[in-house]
Amino acid sequence: MYIISVAAFFTAYYFTTVVMPPVKQALKILPATRLKPFDCTLCLSVWLAVALYFLPIEISWFLAVIFGAGFAAIKIN
Repeated sequence: MYIISVAAFFTAYYFTTVVMPPVKQALKILPATRLKPFDCTLCLSVWLAVALYFLPIEISWFLAVIFGAGFAAIKIN
């Protein structure tokens, strides 16, 4: 059960720190708009945890390993 929480956090962290800045640059056309929950790590991790709860556990393991490695690489670097 903990793997769902870990996978949701790692995926949300990666999405909001790596993917979101280029998206924000591309959306400069729209003034002062937010893409909530996609620009908030806490909000996105909650919604991802809800989605992962209903998906097979193998998907959670995959996301935890893939994005956990990226998170560890950022923190070690």
